[in-house]
Amino acid sequence: MRYASIDIGTNTILMLIGEVTGGGGEDSLKITPIKDFYSVPRLGKNVSVTGRLDENSIELAFNVLRNYKAIAGEHKVDRIIASATSAVRDAANRDGFVRRVRSELGIEVEVISGELEAEMDFIGAVSGAPDPSQQTLVIDIGGGSTELSYGKGFEPSLSRSIDIGAVRVTERFLHHNPPILTELKKAAEFITAALNQFPFTKINPRVIFGVAGTPTTLALIAQRRHEFDASAVTNYPMTTRTLRKVFDEIKSKPSGEILELTKAAEGRADVLVAGALILLKVLEVANAAEFLTTDRGLRYGYLFCKHKGLLEK
Repeated sequence: MRYASIDIGTNTILMLIGEVTGGGGEDSLKITPIKDFYSVPRLGKNVSVTGRLDENSIELAFNVLRNYKAIAGEHKVDRIIASATSAVRDAANRDGFVRRVRSELGIEVEVISGELEAEMDFIGAVSGAPDPSQQTLVIDIGGGSTELSYGKGFEPSLSRSIDIGAVRVTERFLHHNPPILTELKKAAEFITAALNQFPFTKINPRVIFGVAGTPTTLALIAQRRHEFDASAVTNYPMTTRTLRKVFDEIKSKPSGEILELTKAAEGRADVLVAGALILLKVLEVANAAEFLTTDRGLRYGYLFCKHKGLLEK
């Protein structure tokens, strides 16, 4: 069966065209990506301040979704599925946005909870893991929130969503480009305090995944790759020491210079320092020396669970 799985995030809107094969148990079910699509309308711009989706950002998001629907038709998908996360979840006008997407585009958007988002991230990441049976920690740094999930196989036993996304932290603390030292210090303190919401002392991961745009962009910078290359960021091992070096490099650069390091920073160059800081603090609290990057996140996990009928009411 062929799906278009759309992930409507705070900063990006992603779409995976993928085919699902297999049936029975989770281990036999395989998601084969056909093509990925990436756009940055920043739907969640200033949501953490105003509590509402900005009208201009909504129009940008609709342009992306219209285009995605057309692309899905060209790829002859059997079903379009769509999930929305932190920005839409937090916005007072979210119901109007969801209704408009349904009425104008015929796409049903499911606004998922932070905990469910973390669970979907976990399933998406382990779906591409060399050994899903190992105890695994998955970190997904979004624009509005960071999802942390832990478990093994396709069953996370701990899942939390924490309001420390790259856009949210940038808008709240990092007002200079590049940010000044006092801003970075306050952001780091805020992130560290927020991470107390996850019981790191109760977990012992053998594998750690950094999911989606922030970790993969940082991995490309570490490898000095200007063009995006999925093979270079799929299960790519990156040490915390290397991450710290990349962070030290980008924290003193304006966003224009960060963009020169890799095209993958397009649309996120101005929030990448915050994203890197969040990832670094999570790894420090988890006492982790290394992690794997992957672009298999929410849209993979959501596709998996919708196909299995696990989210049906």
